[in-house]
Amino acid sequence: MNAAYVGILQPGSTSRMRAECLRALTPEWNWEWIDTDPPMQASARFWRTLAFRSQRGKAVDRINHVVMAGVGDGRRDLVWIDKAVFLRPSTLQAIRSRTRRLVHFTPDTAFHSNRSRHFESAIGLYDLVVTTKSFEVGEYERRVGAGKTFLTTQGYDAAVHYPLTADAERKREAVFVGLAEPDRELCIATLLSAGVPVRLAGHGWQSFLRKWRANPLLAFEGEEIFGVDYARVISSSWIGLGLLSKRFPEMHTTRTFEIPACGTVLATERTPETSQFFKPEEALFFDGYTDLAHQAKALLRPENQSLLSGMAAAGRRRVMADGRDNGSIIAAILADPRLGL
Repeated sequence: MNAAYVGILQPGSTSRMRAECLRALTPEWNWEWIDTDPPMQASARFWRTLAFRSQRGKAVDRINHVVMAGVGDGRRDLVWIDKAVFLRPSTLQAIRSRTRRLVHFTPDTAFHSNRSRHFESAIGLYDLVVTTKSFEVGEYERRVGAGKTFLTTQGYDAAVHYPLTADAERKREAVFVGLAEPDRELCIATLLSAGVPVRLAGHGWQSFLRKWRANPLLAFEGEEIFGVDYARVISSSWIGLGLLSKRFPEMHTTRTFEIPACGTVLATERTPETSQFFKPEEALFFDGYTDLAHQAKALLRPENQSLLSGMAAAGRRRVMADGRDNGSIIAAILADPRLGL
């Protein structure tokens, strides 16, 4: 079978991980990888900003040109598009005419942030639209019907997210890797004020770091932490913060499964989804950041080591047993009878 994957193929990105899973699951297929990142990165900052704000301009032109050139004129059995934010309806129409099955996947919101007029105009061309956002299922179904919508969870990469640090070498601290947001800053500040050491990484933390620079409990790993480096940072700490964005009603995130997969205790808010994914002995559930700080400080004490390591091991067993890895998730999508592959 001939297939094409369209998406960001930067090493360490979750889209690259999905592409690698697809290829590993279908060794007899002939895959064409079409990378949408180079034309974006090669564009001037003005064109990149315009692309993200309104899906217009030279960067968008270049992305659509690269995709069309990659798809070519030949027939495909499947084209898998990851995050079609910048693909114009005319490009999707051309791809649709060249493939038997067309799938869209995004781990992001599509109708809150990351909204794209191009995607919404062309959504009806897909045979299957895959979302990890339960709160957006109604929006998908309103546009394409229940027959084309596939709800799954976020996932971890089994080849990347596993314990990379021996238990004896893990630090008694909490770790968070991700974008700074006001609510997340409040969380980290609450932990530090309570005496819980915190290791941070990600974009947007500079003003927070300046404010707390004199605090010896705070460590910063840098802004660009991806792939194995990300897994190593998570694995080096005993508690991983699975903080949810407050910009939209997020119920779980990739960290929800990546953290326990790395053998680190997941600290997560109680939501209808996280409460289904884990039992109390498999994750540190909290109601508010004061509660989180109290529980984390107690759990990190040396006398509670057996409880800490037991919870970490139980969380890892749970995500493995429930098939929260990318391979299991993508295999279920490919096996969906609506695709008939």
